[in-house]
Amino acid sequence: MNTLNKVVSFALVSGALAVAAPSFAQNNDDPFEAPQTGQAFNYLSGGFHDHDGGGDSVVIEGSYTFNNPWFVSGYLRDGDDGPFGDGRDAQGIKLGRYLWLNHNLVADFSGKLGHVDFGGADSAYWGVEGNLRTRIDRFEIYGGLGWVDYTDAGSDSQYQFGTRFYITPQFAVGARYQDSEFGDGLRVEASYHF
Repeated sequence: MNTLNKVVSFALVSGALAVAAPSFAQNNDDPFEAPQTGQAFNYLSGGFHDHDGGGDSVVIEGSYTFNNPWFVSGYLRDGDDGPFGDGRDAQGIKLGRYLWLNHNLVADFSGKLGHVDFGGADSAYWGVEGNLRTRIDRFEIYGGLGWVDYTDAGSDSQYQFGTRFYITPQFAVGARYQDSEFGDGLRVEASYHF
């Protein structure tokens, strides 16, 4: 799937969720109303990631707020083998802090480290990232920027944006697009929030 197809797919999913969100709107006593910090940073998710240049992966991710407003999160990615039989797996962990900018806009900042397999080369990494997120009833929108230093592959600037639609206060589906100098990808996921 080329980049244009990924962007079009993401736009279609986002647009469909945006159109559907008002039909689920409820009064201000609804548990979906902001602030929803707990749900944004306490979750387990699973998804499929379609990577630029071929190859798909299954991703399991989780986050936990351990001392409000601090959180820890991590992920495991099990990717398709590359053209030479090399795995394309990755794992990482990050420690971060969030803060409210207004009644419905949250920023989070984190440091991260992990290990990634590019197919022919493995590399540890460390980096930083920042994200903004907002919530309108059941519809969450977020985006952010990051920078990563790979110990064996140079540095990389990254960005992401995504959507999440809460079917119930605990269960959501979403899509996110991530791009970096080493490639991009579209992820479709489902998550349980607690």
